Formats: sequence, C-alpha cells, structure tokens
Amino acid sequence: MHPVTMFKRVYSVVLLIFSVICIMALIFNKMTGLSKDVHPALAFILIWVAILWLTMVEGGQASLVGLAPVNPDLYKDSHPIAYQCTQLCHKGDNLDRYLLGRQFMVVLVVFTVNISGGPIKDAELWGFPGWLMGIFFSYGLAMILFTCMVGQLNTQVNASLYMLDYVNNYFAVFTLYVAMLIEFSGLLHSAYVVQ
Repeated sequence: MHPVTMFKRVYSVVLLIFSVICIMALIFNKMTGLSKDVHPALAFILIWVAILWLTMVEGGQASLVGLAPVNPDLYKDSHPIAYQCTQLCHKGDNLDRYLLGRQFMVVLVVFTVNISGGPIKDAELWGFPGWLMGIFFSYGLAMILFTCMVGQLNTQVNASLYMLDYVNNYFAVFTLYVAMLIEFSGLLHSAYVVQ
C-alpha cells in the first residue's frame, strides 16, 4: 500500500475514534441537547439506534437502486428476503416512492443523531483548548465525521458491493415499509409538483 494512502486511512480512523469518544463523553457529561434534559443513557441509546438505522437507510438505497436492473429470478431462492424487498420496491413507481420517503428518513434520523450527540452552547470537555472545541464541537466536525463515516459512507460502499446480502434481512424490509409509509402519508408530495 502506498504510504500516502496508509497515512490517510490511519488519520481518518484516528479522527473517527477521537470523535466518537468525545461525543459519548459529552453525552455522559450531560453536555448535549438531549442528555442535559434526560438521563444520558437514553441519549446514548438513541444516538446508536439512530446511527444504526441510518446505516440501513443509506445502504438500502445503494442496494435497491443497484438491484433495479437485475433479474430477480437470479436470486429468488438464494436471497428470499432481498427478493421480497425488490418485488415491492421495483413494482411500478415504488422505487421513486421509496426514495422520497427514504430522504425524509435520512433528515429525521440525522436530526435525532444531532439532538442526541450535538453539544450544548459553552460545552467543555477534558480541558480541551477553545480552538479544538470550536473546530470539533461548535462547528460540528466531530458529529459530521461520526454521522458520515459510521452511518452513511461505509454502508453505501458495502451495500453497493454486496447488494443482495445487504437487504436480505427483515430490518431492510421494515425500513422499506417505513419509507413507503412516509411517502404514502402525502407529507412530501409537493416534490411531485416539479416532476
């Protein structure tokens, strides 16, 4: 591996670990929007449930969009739950409906992650200098790294490589139905006006 590539991977992982540790510390020190008002354990559980759901929302999109041109008979027996997902998602205009509902889910889940782990004003942690607190917490770099690297980017890459395996579970089915339900509610139908 090229030394520059190795350096980029190492510093990225170090920044991610640092960000996750700091966010969890802020939660347990009651210095986030949610943990200041409720027990920190609730904020901790909520941020991880939200980030895990975000992995399915993001990865599911990569898989379901990628599987659209694939003949479902090829995986009907080997991946029956993925087959169930694609049968619903690829029927008629359902892929567009899924994508619309999914986008709302992304915004909702990221909002939940931000409420749970975003620092309150004037948060302090372990005597970090002001410039470090500003970069990582006031400007949100720690939350951006955590949300993107844990909840979005890695799952999109993995799901695009292993599309069938990624949606061959009932969590994917549940997420698909929630996205379709959101679209069915009509909440976002103004998006169809510009179509």
